[in-house]
Amino acid sequence: MKRTYHSYFACCRLAVHTCIIFVAVCGIAATVVACSDDDLTGYVPDGQSITIVRNNLLFPAQGSTATVEVRASGSLSAQTDASWAHATVDGNIVSVTVETNTHYEGRTALLTLQCGEDSRQLPIQQRGVIVGTLPTKDRCAGMGGERFEYTVAHDLPMTVESPQDWIHPTMEGEELVITVDASTDGRLRRGLVVSECNQLRDTLSIVQYDVQQHVVGTYYMFGYSGGDTGLPVATRFDVVEQQGNFFMNWPTQDLWRDTFIPLTFDAASCTLFFPSMMFLYEKGSDYDYAVFYDTEGVVATSDRLGANARMNYYETDNTTYAVLTAANWPGHELGGFVIRSSRVGGLVVTNLLQLSSPVIMRIGPVGTE
Repeated sequence: MKRTYHSYFACCRLAVHTCIIFVAVCGIAATVVACSDDDLTGYVPDGQSITIVRNNLLFPAQGSTATVEVRASGSLSAQTDASWAHATVDGNIVSVTVETNTHYEGRTALLTLQCGEDSRQLPIQQRGVIVGTLPTKDRCAGMGGERFEYTVAHDLPMTVESPQDWIHPTMEGEELVITVDASTDGRLRRGLVVSECNQLRDTLSIVQYDVQQHVVGTYYMFGYSGGDTGLPVATRFDVVEQQGNFFMNWPTQDLWRDTFIPLTFDAASCTLFFPSMMFLYEKGSDYDYAVFYDTEGVVATSDRLGANARMNYYETDNTTYAVLTAANWPGHELGGFVIRSSRVGGLVVTNLLQLSSPVIMRIGPVGTE
């Protein structure tokens, strides 16, 4: 048993010594490697006179300088093949300076390094100038005011301003901040932020409103019967919101009272989109439906949005109104709105209502007479 313990401790000592020797060898090897890295500063592989150590020749549009670090076995020279790029040599450092690129397109050149009979060519790349533009075309703000922040890249001077005194844009470097004042009168209002960069103008639309005050409510759709010179007529409907979805309903029509037509509401632009065809009533072969049509009398197909209404505030009579347009109906201009009734198996078709040049106006909360 005693001999066994002695053998065990002898093995442990041997293992420890082995580890110490291994660590020492590794340390020596690491030292050699580290020293070797330092010694390679002037080293050039056999058959080569030039070795590239570090290269970064990708430039922004602005004029700037970058360097290439090389190892050369003799005298080094450098030149470029472009008038806008210039190279100088200082020891093992080659400096490349590019002039400002005033064009939108990027450009490239070649840097040639020469040492004796050996040469190397490296690409020089410079991107085109970035003209600053505003990030989006529509933005909505709450009645209590908002603050919007954007990063707008631009290489040339860029200015931002607003013709409205309740919108305040500022530009610090590439950071655009737009502050919208709180509303003091509760009215829907629209404004613009206008930018200019290298004679390129851009605009950002801002609308300030409240959904319950300016969108949900009772409306009238006004138009003319028998063409734009006919008698003015109107139909009443409600726009209601249910669990974040919007619907159109005719509360004054018994047949259509429980009919809710889905609408699309674009919050960024405060715009209501109406389907091109709306079935108001259907029972057996009898039905009533509403359609939008263009100025040539062409009815919008059911898979397109036939009309949209961009809500605006009209100060003269303190109302929110919108002209219906066919912006989502390519190649067509909206001409009117028709409610048709088909009875007796579809053999009789009667226009219950026909409006040309329709306009919708919000007259107040849902149920307003």
